[in-house]
Amino acid sequence: MSLVELLARYDAVLRPAVVRFFPPRLAVALYSWARQFALRMLADSPPPMTLVPPPSLERRLWGIRFRAPLFNAAGMFKHGEGYTLAYRQGAGAYLAGTTTSEPRMGNIRRGIALPFVPYPRSGAASNWLGLPNPGHRAVAARIARLERYEAFPIGASVALDPGECSPDAIERLIEGLWLYHQARTDFFELNESCPNTGDDRVGMDALAERLHIIAERFVRPSRAPVLVKISADTEPEVVEQLVPLLIRLGYAGITIGNTSTHYARHRTAIAPAERRAYDYFVRTFGGGISGAPLCASVSEAVRTARRAAEAAGGEFHVIAVGGIASANDVRAALDAGATLAQWYTGYFDRFARDGHRVYERVWEHLCMQDPETSSG
Repeated sequence: MSLVELLARYDAVLRPAVVRFFPPRLAVALYSWARQFALRMLADSPPPMTLVPPPSLERRLWGIRFRAPLFNAAGMFKHGEGYTLAYRQGAGAYLAGTTTSEPRMGNIRRGIALPFVPYPRSGAASNWLGLPNPGHRAVAARIARLERYEAFPIGASVALDPGECSPDAIERLIEGLWLYHQARTDFFELNESCPNTGDDRVGMDALAERLHIIAERFVRPSRAPVLVKISADTEPEVVEQLVPLLIRLGYAGITIGNTSTHYARHRTAIAPAERRAYDYFVRTFGGGISGAPLCASVSEAVRTARRAAEAAGGEFHVIAVGGIASANDVRAALDAGATLAQWYTGYFDRFARDGHRVYERVWEHLCMQDPETSSG
């Protein structure tokens, strides 16, 4: 057992007591620091062996081979690190963390940088990170230097600089997409926030305008597969409007999930012993909720998107992210209409138990559940 695996296992034992009994501010401060330390240590400690997913799990999307239907979400590797780690662990693909045109340090409040706290009994977490990243150019340059592995595609997640939606900001986003394209990135994820209700016409109109511009300036000329990522809180009516628009514009798919800001709705899914920390985090930072509480809403949005895509026709794929922590969750996402799934909170929960065999255990159980349909 490696040092990073041993530390994760000890943390899994101690974490429930820390979140329950420590003063909430201390628990948040501790895990905000520990999260950054653990990510760096994990990315620098790939397993010596390479675990290969069963061939039956392979997927082919847009002419690209994915070894399996599960890989990391964009929030995990903000600096483009962890590529060898993900490959050797047996992930289906690799997705670099969301970048912006300008480097960002992320959020700090009350002396706590990149606030984060887990809720281990609930299979959930809260964070208020603020898109920390070194910028498109730095991460694209890192990807360009990577040694490539067969059937292990690289994705890049990009976003507008927060608070900016001017023509200049969109131009910088498009420039970032081309930088990643020149670095031989295989697929792209445009990290967009959608209106929360179909009545928010100004928000929807602004999003549609951005999507048109990006389609004309990058999607069509590059012929690269570009997905649009929307919030777990996006209303069904918005999904129904958005999917046909994306298909008409030539986008390759939609990623549904990430975090939620429906604090009151998800509070009931937080274990009573963890609600003190939950309430403190929401009151102090706001942020987003991730993990198991999002399962139902993400699955419903995936079903809505799949129905809308089938009605419109063409190759258009739905990616699920949010609440994925086991083979059962992957199977549920696939059954709802997703072609691929991503995980973050669930990954770290599983890593504490399974270590570097985290993907291998999922693949074993997924094949046992449904060996016929797992062929894709």
